[in-house]
Amino acid sequence: MATEDDHLMGWVLVGTGKNSFTEKRYGFIYELFVLEAFRGDGVSKRLMETGIQHLKQEGYSEVRLNVYVGNPVIKWYEKLGFENRTITMSMPISNEKEKDS
Repeated sequence: MATEDDHLMGWVLVGTGKNSFTEKRYGFIYELFVLEAFRGDGVSKRLMETGIQHLKQEGYSEVRLNVYVGNPVIKWYEKLGFENRTITMSMPISNEKEKDS
């Protein structure tokens, strides 16, 4: 959590994940949020650095996160050193029975 004069500025939620094929555990950034009034002041970077450092101290050699395609924050994550690892694809489908009702 990041605070200034007892006011919440933002937070980072970290934890672990597990590769479903290799069973190897890795650090995971589940959430990063900075209140609008504090955006652009480097709070996000400090939170990410703190979260990554915590995971490193816990012994993880890799950190992952999820982000939606088209989110402008992707460029910022890339500047921090994150790279594309997987792509999750989706396709809307409808149930034919629902259409006939």
